Amino acid sequence: MTVVPFLPFHVELMRLQGVQAAQVSHVPARYASFQRPPGPALSAFDGDTIVMCGGILTMNEHIGLLWALLSVKAGSRMIFLDRAVKRFIDSEPVRRLEATVQKGFEPGCRWIKLLGFEYEGDMRAYGDGGETHERWARVR
Repeated sequence: MTVVPFLPFHVELMRLQGVQAAQVSHVPARYASFQRPPGPALSAFDGDTIVMCGGILTMNEHIGLLWALLSVKAGSRMIFLDRAVKRFIDSEPVRRLEATVQKGFEPGCRWIKLLGFEYEGDMRAYGDGGETHERWARVR
């Protein structure tokens, strides 16, 4: 497994997990419009296969929004991905890092907890289709 700087076309090469595929059909076009991502970002490869893209959207100098897109093939590689993402977020200087997970998506909730985030509350009608999301934060 290797971690490389994220490039927008990486998203187009992934087959996303079910809940993410349904929510982010607009993401490849949005990221393709950027010459570089709007904040630090990385992609994880297993050979030629991209298993995860993720990064931090910088809101201001103190606040960032963590995002991650995982391939259907990410499951067996979660220990590596967990360690890589922890190193990545530990290297970023933001005081507050936020993330959202669709309510009821238990694998996402488990992972965000493992990354050191704490649940802050529900955000009704946050998803593209009106889904409720949970807000999580990691504060230094």
